[in-house]
Amino acid sequence: MSGLKPKFPGEDQPRNPGCLVTQDVPAVCLRLQSHRQQIALPYALLLRAELSEDATTCVLIFATHEISVRGRHLREVYLAVSRAQAAEVSIGQSAILRDGATYLGPLVTEIRIEPTDGQGRARQ
Repeated sequence: MSGLKPKFPGEDQPRNPGCLVTQDVPAVCLRLQSHRQQIALPYALLLRAELSEDATTCVLIFATHEISVRGRHLREVYLAVSRAQAAEVSIGQSAILRDGATYLGPLVTEIRIEPTDGQGRARQ
C-alpha cells in the first residue's frame, strides 16, 4: 500500500474562525467581545478606524473608548467597520485555531477595550 492517509470531509477546507459578523444594512452598534469584556458601541460615536500595513492590527477610536483588535487578515474587519456593516467582532474560536491552517476571513486573537478620557486618549 502506498503511504496515503485517509481523507476526512472538510479536513483540507479553509476554516472560518467566526470573528466577524456583518450585515447588509448599516448597523446601529458594533458589538465587541473579548474573553474578559463585552461592549456595544454606537457607530455614531466612531471617530476613526485605522489598519496597520500588515493587516495584523485594527484600531477603532470611539468618543468614549479606544479598541485595539489584533490578529491576522484584519482588512475585512476594517472595511466592514468603516462601512458600518460590522455587527460583531469577537475572538476566534480556539478549537479551530491551528498552525498552518487556512482561514476564511479575519482571525481575531485579541481585543483590548480601553475607556478614553475627556480628550479622546485611552486611560492608562
